[in-house]
Amino acid sequence: MGKYGVDMSDDIGRRNVFLSWMQEHLVARSLGVKSDGRAGQHDIVFNDRPVECRIISPSQSKGINLSASWSQIERTPIMDFVFIMAARDLMTFAFLHIPDVSIEDFRPKTSPGTRARMIRSRVHDRVICLHGEIKQTKQGFNIAMTPL
Repeated sequence: MGKYGVDMSDDIGRRNVFLSWMQEHLVARSLGVKSDGRAGQHDIVFNDRPVECRIISPSQSKGINLSASWSQIERTPIMDFVFIMAARDLMTFAFLHIPDVSIEDFRPKTSPGTRARMIRSRVHDRVICLHGEIKQTKQGFNIAMTPL
């Protein structure tokens, strides 16, 4: 329990939302550009290409969903994605860059939700793993997180 009675590990989704702005800022700074994660704006624009940044953690069932906002996908024909996967205990990580992602790389929208799941088998040959390990499978790939 933290100083203010809040334990960030109690709600991983909220923790990742909280860390998202810092992730965008640090990735942009490392690329020498500015970040603008405001609603309706791309997180980063690098070489005139939009880059969406996501920090995600495994669910209780240990699965990792690569997803994005439907409104962002529909509005931008091609963009790059940066996914930082963080273990629930923040001890192991993976960092993926997936260039040239389009709406065809996502499952069709089946509910009124705002998130779309990426189809791993459609992007597996474009994944650039900057930290962690990628293991190819028939369904696309699995991600192994490793310590920093």
